[in-house]
Amino acid sequence: MKRFAFLAFLALVPVRHASAAGIENIANGDCTGLSAAASAAPGREPSLIVLARNGSYSACPLSVSGNITIDGAGAQMQIAAGTTQIVVASTGTLTVRNLNFVGTAHSATIGAVKAALPQPNFIYIVPALIQNGGYLLLDSVSISGAYFLSSIYGGGGILSSGGHTDMNNVSIVNNDFDFGGYELFDGDIAISQSTIANNNGTYAVFRSGPIGVANTIVATDNGSQVCTVGFSGSVASRGGNITTDSSCGLNGSGDRVVANASLGDFGTHGGVVGTLALNSDSPAIGNGIAANCAATDARGVARGTAACDSGAYEFGGGQGQLGASGASGLYYNRANNGHYVSVQRLGSNFALVIWNTFDETGKPAWVYGVGTISGTTIQIPQVAENVGGILHPGGAVTGATPTLWGSMTLDMSSCYAAQLHYQSTQPLFGSGSINLRRLVFVNGLDCSP
Repeated sequence: MKRFAFLAFLALVPVRHASAAGIENIANGDCTGLSAAASAAPGREPSLIVLARNGSYSACPLSVSGNITIDGAGAQMQIAAGTTQIVVASTGTLTVRNLNFVGTAHSATIGAVKAALPQPNFIYIVPALIQNGGYLLLDSVSISGAYFLSSIYGGGGILSSGGHTDMNNVSIVNNDFDFGGYELFDGDIAISQSTIANNNGTYAVFRSGPIGVANTIVATDNGSQVCTVGFSGSVASRGGNITTDSSCGLNGSGDRVVANASLGDFGTHGGVVGTLALNSDSPAIGNGIAANCAATDARGVARGTAACDSGAYEFGGGQGQLGASGASGLYYNRANNGHYVSVQRLGSNFALVIWNTFDETGKPAWVYGVGTISGTTIQIPQVAENVGGILHPGGAVTGATPTLWGSMTLDMSSCYAAQLHYQSTQPLFGSGSINLRRLVFVNGLDCSP
């Protein structure tokens, strides 16, 4: 009888959700499963929601009232034009990592969305993509290729934060806004090590605060600006920011207003989330304040500790360290005019090295060889020189004879510096060493892994 009473008591105790305190893996494309897991009631949430690695999901609506963490594992989630996709309730806490939000709108879709708007459509207010009433953390996330509707009366944009939002290593790039555009962000937001750039049709990036920014790039164009006229609230700088105008009045240590942030292409660049690369002449390189430097960039590449780059992408993979393809480029010694070393990586373990130089009589010469790469050193045991060639009218060359010249070693100490050691069997060259500086990078490549 006592055993029956005990079992009856157990039957009255609420049963915890099967995934509670566990990891819930969401199958590729299972939007229904993801929405259901994210909307789990407080106390019944999975400890972690993991998406399919590099998977693809439609515009999954996420309504969060509990404590939810989502690891996107490099997956893509589509963005639905003109709708709010993520809502965090006042009781909710949402962390999103390693996820790419990608817009797929095209002209037919845009036309259909416009046609469905109430008339007159120019006063239609579309809610932000993300509405946060609780706590939201976006960490190593990208939002790109989206089409947003907005109006001259406000509304639309990326994020409206009535609660508090932290953004770290976030890239918000290549998005389009229609109907005159409006602001991307408003509310209580702290932004660090992020890149906000190449968003067309926006009136401004920040509408209202309080907003804090650190080691971040905010680049606008087409007449838009960083802070809207009559910005309500405040923008507090923790330093290390790159902006393309002074509308926010940022004056922290390392804050710079530049005409061109010199940004590269958008891609994963060896990571799982999209980032906007930095060109080798970007003012963002080394501009970050050390106290604000994250350990890694959005790709997981180590940042410098004494200094780091502004934005979500670390040029050179941290402290100018040389990576797999980063050796390729052109080097020179500024004290020796007409004296260049060209490096072109070939496959995983080899590189072609060409040295344009002179012999001891002043006669121009170019020597070359394919070397083996070991760490940041290229060993070229057999270097050749073509001699005796004659250039004929029309471009034909005759008489060129490849001649064994000697050997070279190229030590590449960083992204920017190298040292060439040579030993020639030809008496007019001898042996020696030359300090080199990088003159150019290969377009689209920095020196990171």
